[in-house]
Amino acid sequence: MNPEGTWVQALQLDKAATHAFIAMIAAMHNSLARWADTSTIDFHRFQAVKSINERLNLEGKDDSKPISDGLVVAVALLVNIEAFIGSLAAAAAHMSGLKRMVDLRGGIVEGFQHSTILQRSISWADYSYATAAHKPVVFPFIPQLASSLALHDRFTSRSMLANMEPLGYKDLTIQNREAIELFELLYSITECINNFDYASLESTYGQRIQVSDSIYMIEWRLCHLEELSRSRQSWRRAGSAPPLPSVEEGGAQPRYPSPTDLSDVLVYAAHLFLHLAIRGQPPSAQRHRALADALMSALRDPILTLDLLSPQRVYEVAGSQTVRSHLGQPSSSSSMANMSTYVPTPEISQADISMPPRDELHANILLWALFVASCVRVPAAQGEPSLMQGGQHDFFITALKNYCRMRNIVEKDVLQAKLRDIMWLHSWCEHQLSLIWMEIANGSRPWVTTDDQADLNLEMNQDMNQDVRRPSL
Repeated sequence: MNPEGTWVQALQLDKAATHAFIAMIAAMHNSLARWADTSTIDFHRFQAVKSINERLNLEGKDDSKPISDGLVVAVALLVNIEAFIGSLAAAAAHMSGLKRMVDLRGGIVEGFQHSTILQRSISWADYSYATAAHKPVVFPFIPQLASSLALHDRFTSRSMLANMEPLGYKDLTIQNREAIELFELLYSITECINNFDYASLESTYGQRIQVSDSIYMIEWRLCHLEELSRSRQSWRRAGSAPPLPSVEEGGAQPRYPSPTDLSDVLVYAAHLFLHLAIRGQPPSAQRHRALADALMSALRDPILTLDLLSPQRVYEVAGSQTVRSHLGQPSSSSSMANMSTYVPTPEISQADISMPPRDELHANILLWALFVASCVRVPAAQGEPSLMQGGQHDFFITALKNYCRMRNIVEKDVLQAKLRDIMWLHSWCEHQLSLIWMEIANGSRPWVTTDDQADLNLEMNQDMNQDVRRPSL
């Protein structure tokens, strides 16, 4: 959002924006530290609102005293704060006020063309509320921020070739070409950050602008794809859009079961990766809850099709993309000693091992999506219904662990290699993989507080003692 590096200096010139910015930093600190004390947030948020209300008595009344840039930034930051902590009613109120202020200034494109950082600040508030509240974006696209990085053909050709092969019920596919195109752009952003030379910031000014513009563009398009997905789901629930028979098929039913489409999974996982890894949002922030819920819903079909929530066994349907290598009993591993023994099923023994291995792109995309989803650690709200007692995180971890079992991924290095095949932001992904692997291999949660971990260890010890006392069958 701040490739020019002038964000903090601008904030110091406005009291309301300064208080709002401090409140935003306090909210991020609380989320990172898993700290429930909101006194700092509340104080600076109150001071920001107080200053805004005082200024509105003077600004925006007529053309002689327009609403200042600082006031707009302050309200945009308040939208971010409320969306970040999950206070969506307050975020909606601030978003309505921000829309009114921007309209009074002539719109986000014309009224703020003098400052791209102001345009990015307003847009980030728009994106924050849209993703946290499952709402469409409010402001129009800004052509001034449309320059983007060059795309790599890392996924498009591979996905098209994989879709051309005979696909069965348990095979995976991605039918939405725009989703693949956006994933290519996200890969370009990630690789640019991976190779960024932090020792020469001045010489990389143009590159920083391109990365910032690419982030703006991809988030804009992801928000619109998600709105289309929500509309399709609404039509299905209402029964207002029955599937029409294909003209080519003459209304006949398809000869083979359709493969499972990962398009929506890819969109929501890419959006979470953008917020978590690229933008550096804390994994426990409440703002991720809506995106994680949407990803959980999008994962329904592949999880049910592959049966990833049941006690897992290794299996493969002949001709499937799901498992193509390491057939049979895997080698023992100390890091995965607590995982259940893999027993090859008749499907595996009957598989045609002479067939050349297929590209694992779509299977690895599902693996990557489950990994990104497992990085979200939003605390479960009290009394909140969930598919599993631990909430979103346990749901994703269980699916990821079972999918690793299904594919005979019993070593951390093997999992890392498959994730790198898709997308990998070096320091962030390495840290998150270490945390997740500890959960998969040992059942511990290194990201929780000491007291919480002690409670978990006590529960695990009690369960182990009960297993010891239980007579064998």
